[in-house]
Amino acid sequence: MLNVFVKKSAEELHVQLSDGRMMLLEDLVRDYERLLKEESSKKAIISETKDDKTITSELKVGEWFRIDRDVIARNREKIRCKCDEAGTEGKAIWKRFEKSNKIADENPDQYTRLIETYIFEHNWEYKTEQKMRDMCEDVGDGMCDEIICDFELQMRICNGESVVDLLQKADKLPRVRVIKLRNGGTGYFGGGADNNIGVPPADLDRNDFNPNNLNCGDVPYAFRRVLS
Repeated sequence: MLNVFVKKSAEELHVQLSDGRMMLLEDLVRDYERLLKEESSKKAIISETKDDKTITSELKVGEWFRIDRDVIARNREKIRCKCDEAGTEGKAIWKRFEKSNKIADENPDQYTRLIETYIFEHNWEYKTEQKMRDMCEDVGDGMCDEIICDFELQMRICNGESVVDLLQKADKLPRVRVIKLRNGGTGYFGGGADNNIGVPPADLDRNDFNPNNLNCGDVPYAFRRVLS
């Protein structure tokens, strides 16, 4: 940082820089403000380039969806009440949420308080299950599991979505999402509007992992941890 000292003159306030140059204080402040704005702009550009995708509070293909577990925790009773109001299915999924939240609390390094998830756009003929997992490693910290999927549903409830819709209405997302189960198996979560499958967003099927299995219609579901 430049060393300066102030000299008072009869008319203007000057500063002397460490290289001996004299400069009006007003001009020095103006230059400093300009450089500060330029630096802020550079940081914004770097941040956008690094993320390369928009972060949103609405689940969309090709954008990072923000899950805040602190918001979920603060709205725990609200979520429970909305699940209870949805009847037998709602009570069942609340138990599922409670189990997932407990697992996450016991594994804080694996499940950070902030998590972002990403749905790939389907633009290929087919992918192997192993390739889908590799794609998730390339963009984030890996493929979502059933715990993160339950976080997603709870976050969507916090964001105003109906529990009944999540449990019963056909998912509007175009493709079923492929996830990696905690036991290493492969899961299939929601989606399927493009193929008229008609499953609800909370639907979760489980299968064994076959790295060479060719998948034509589904998309991988990735996540990344966000450190506060």
